[in-house]
Amino acid sequence: MSDDETVYVAAGTTRYHEYHECQGLSHAREVYERPRSSLPEEFTLCKLCSGAYHLDPSDGPMVTASRLEELDPDDVG
Repeated sequence: MSDDETVYVAAGTTRYHEYHECQGLSHAREVYERPRSSLPEEFTLCKLCSGAYHLDPSDGPMVTASRLEELDPDDVG
């Protein structure tokens, strides 16, 4: 991803997402589009977007919600 690519940030967080459809953004009240280069250094990529955390395609909404609840909220932003 280049520094000029658009990323998505939920209001009040320090995580950014490469995909607007990321489940880490599913409950965000406000999502802002920003060039990655404009973000402060403390902003980090969401673990779902980075591939560090995987959801199984067969997971239903309850399993997905349960797995997301197990994560540190700062990790999914």
